[in-house]
Amino acid sequence: MRYTIHTLLFVFILSAISCKPKNKEKQVPVAKVFDKYLYFSEIKHIFPEKVSKQDSIEIASAYITTWVKNQLMLKQAELNLTEEQKDISEQVETYKSSILIYKYEDQMVRQKIDTAVSKQDIENYYNQNSANFILQENLVKAIYLKIPKTAPNIDDVKKWYQSNKTSDINKLDSYCYNYAVKYDFFSDDWVSFNQLENDLPKKIDNEDEFLKSNSFIEQEDDKFCYFISIKDKNLRGTLSPLEFVKTRIYDIIVNKRRMEYLNSLEINIFHDAQDRKTFEIYKLDK
Repeated sequence: MRYTIHTLLFVFILSAISCKPKNKEKQVPVAKVFDKYLYFSEIKHIFPEKVSKQDSIEIASAYITTWVKNQLMLKQAELNLTEEQKDISEQVETYKSSILIYKYEDQMVRQKIDTAVSKQDIENYYNQNSANFILQENLVKAIYLKIPKTAPNIDDVKKWYQSNKTSDINKLDSYCYNYAVKYDFFSDDWVSFNQLENDLPKKIDNEDEFLKSNSFIEQEDDKFCYFISIKDKNLRGTLSPLEFVKTRIYDIIVNKRRMEYLNSLEINIFHDAQDRKTFEIYKLDK
């Protein structure tokens, strides 16, 4: 009996929803390439929970098409490669060994490695390795505004965004909530100046020199006004602020612990096996 792809997919969807087990002999294949079949029970795992029928059809169709393409490519490889080229047993064994070792190491690391890193540990690493944290880009703490030209009272915005008064900042918050297309408040977090510059209609000439002597940017295009108030800055070539690199330092410290533990684990396993005489290394003939 032959089935259209939509019929097969519909049958599969009903089966996936009901999740009733079936014997493979009674299953309907969803694809065939040469003498190899793909049964819908083999792709049941690809469906997320509570998926619609239409989405199920699209997901299954994409999966089946990829399977068919892979089988066709595999057949071409088998036809065109020599027997020596097709002998991948050594590569498969190496790949399998690597995966098993990785899984064991990952399990042991999860059990044994302390991932808690104190603030003092981070500060110590930062101070001892400060040469590794020289900035390659300009960082700023800033306020960024993008406001339609049709918005009211833009002259007030020009006053508020340059102010450090709490009352003015509150007025700016309220105004931007109602009128701003974009309002990013980075006054407590360091961000790359390039990130902000990319949202401006015009690029800043000589960024380094500009930031040395300017704290405010005002630009406009046909539809919008753009405002940036720079509250603090750290320029390229200077030491990065600790808070900007603390996550990176945390990762470095934890990874260092991981590598030290794995090296120790490997040495201990080797020495234990050596003591138990569970391996021999034979002398090579000269």
